[in-house]
Amino acid sequence: MTPFGPARIYLDHAATTPLLPQVAAAMEPWLRQKFGNPSSLHAEGRRAKDAIDQAREIVSSALGCLFAEVVFTSSGTEAANLAIVGAALGNEDSRRQRILFGAVEHHCVLHLAPFLARLGYLVELIPVDRIGRVQVAVLEEMLGDDVLLVSVMAANNELGTLQPVYDVGRLAHGAGALFHCDMVQTFLSSSELETRNSELNALPSNVSIDSSRNPHPPATSASNPSNAPPLDSVGLPLPGTNIRARGDGAHISSFAKATADSSAQGEGGPELVTISAHKINGPKGVGALYVRAGTRIKPVLYGGGQEREMRAGTENVAGIVGFGEAVRRVPSLPDGRRGARDRFLAGLDIPDLALSVPNLQDILPGHAHLRIPGVQAETMLILLDRMGVSASSGAACSSGSIEPSHVLQACGYSEGDAKEGLRFTFGRETTVEDATEAAKRFNEAAAKLGSGKLKP
Repeated sequence: MTPFGPARIYLDHAATTPLLPQVAAAMEPWLRQKFGNPSSLHAEGRRAKDAIDQAREIVSSALGCLFAEVVFTSSGTEAANLAIVGAALGNEDSRRQRILFGAVEHHCVLHLAPFLARLGYLVELIPVDRIGRVQVAVLEEMLGDDVLLVSVMAANNELGTLQPVYDVGRLAHGAGALFHCDMVQTFLSSSELETRNSELNALPSNVSIDSSRNPHPPATSASNPSNAPPLDSVGLPLPGTNIRARGDGAHISSFAKATADSSAQGEGGPELVTISAHKINGPKGVGALYVRAGTRIKPVLYGGGQEREMRAGTENVAGIVGFGEAVRRVPSLPDGRRGARDRFLAGLDIPDLALSVPNLQDILPGHAHLRIPGVQAETMLILLDRMGVSASSGAACSSGSIEPSHVLQACGYSEGDAKEGLRFTFGRETTVEDATEAAKRFNEAAAKLGSGKLKP
């Protein structure tokens, strides 16, 4: 208990994650005494530039890409804008005037459609099935030599649904199109995703699992131990390590390991990948875009020549240092997301409760998206907040009210049903005790609403 009520339980990690203390400590000097502008030629500037380069080395190693293929931005949203608008501006093939988006993409992608239309492009949405997975067969029919780019996220931020991204990339490349993938929700999550088949015994007994339905099999390792970076005493890459060669992509989702081999250009690996620091226990206000060498994009911000003239503006040195530190540390942390999520689901006792994606193999390990028919998400979320549980609907909020989820509507839900979605997302630090208590409070909240005890 706290003086203000029950101890709070944070279950909205898909929105943002807590900053690691070690990340805050790494950032602090760059917010105070190490204040140099990285574009300056004097010692203070060179020191800031070196710090950015060290972070770029760490991030590029985690992605399994070249040092120069990582462009730092202010957010995942800016990175997606640079990828898509940059590709549209850089297009030199007059035939390619169509761009395809998955129907359940993040708004930072979908809301680009009107601007792209002003540039002369036709944006079309790839339909999804009931759990939000893009329909690959329909995509294949939509593709042609007039398509410039296909954008499909690795996993949906609302439902957690894993997408068949390798197949999407393979089809896009077969048509000569670029492939952009939003990996904000999956970056540094591959080890958990790739071992989920061996952990079925950890799933709640009341959830049925079809072990044959795994569209994302583990990738075989292509690592080269002789090229492995030196590690510190706790097994993390040393700051300043020169990691400029392609790595094995140890922390990237399996489909994107193809980026570690330039010969995979015609296969499923994306040319453009967006990631964000604050989804991996790093700071807000910094993201990155992977741009495969040779991919033609133009900047969307103009000014100085920062980020190899791809992203103008003085770099957020402290944020970039924090991003690199988070990437160094997060893979070595204990990961309780799956266990906490499954304990939470096992503890629920709510009539008519429905999992939006019944097969947990189809979603991220820390996601649970639920609906209680007839109960609007806004009402439930307000009550849960009063009871000390932070969750979300995953839908956009406008003027203080929750709009129907565009994700659920794309999945075929009615406008009313699309206002009922509840998203609980668990972090690496979430304990099973927290999950058990959160389930108890959720049960109590549902009982209050069902009995009419909640006062308006």
